[in-house]
Amino acid sequence: MNLGDNTILVTGGGSGIGLALAKAFALHSSNTVIVCGRNAQKLEAVRKDNPAIITFSCDIASDHDQERLTEAIAQKYPSLNILINNAGIQRNYDFSDTRSHTDVIEEEVNINFLAQVTLTDRLLPILMQEPRAANVNVTSALAVIPKQSAPVYCATKAAMHNFTKALRYQFENTPIKVFEIIPPLVDTEMTKGRGKGKITPEALAAEALRGIESNKYEIRIAKTKILFALHRLLPSVVERIMRSG
Repeated sequence: MNLGDNTILVTGGGSGIGLALAKAFALHSSNTVIVCGRNAQKLEAVRKDNPAIITFSCDIASDHDQERLTEAIAQKYPSLNILINNAGIQRNYDFSDTRSHTDVIEEEVNINFLAQVTLTDRLLPILMQEPRAANVNVTSALAVIPKQSAPVYCATKAAMHNFTKALRYQFENTPIKVFEIIPPLVDTEMTKGRGKGKITPEALAAEALRGIESNKYEIRIAKTKILFALHRLLPSVVERIMRSG
């Protein structure tokens, strides 16, 4: 996959992994990079610090906002050929406390899975018009090895992992390449106060782009390579370590 001469949309691009991916793509020649997010202040900061990046205010969990975004892309950026589904949230809660978690469950499932699937569905007709295109989904090592404190987050990432694999099968004879970025723990706002040994979003983005350029469809970042290898050999040990997060 050529890293230049693309029109790219990154969801959840106001900060963290999404912004790092957007910046990395913006460095390559002739790329048009669009980020969307629901935090107006973050988007304004992106505009000021990165004038080459186009911002669009959008809550992807809102059907209305998704329609606005799709219409804007079709009208202003019809050459869109790369969609990066990166938006995500993590809520830590314990079902054994017997309290209702309905509101946070719905929010997590909508943003982390349903909204990304429906946005992909809406934008695929545009991607299909291009001679080369890509759908890139950012998941997590927790998609395969869950932790105790975030069962719904882990479940949504597992769902995206399987959706990505199945989508790749469906598009293997088309111009659309389907990539999955599988990060370890990354130093972002979402992971503040959680875990040790984090990598920077910039390090993740650099490795992810190398994987995309070399057509490596399942891109395991940094420690996830070792983690997956160990999980094959010593699954119970790795699961015990990962369980506590």
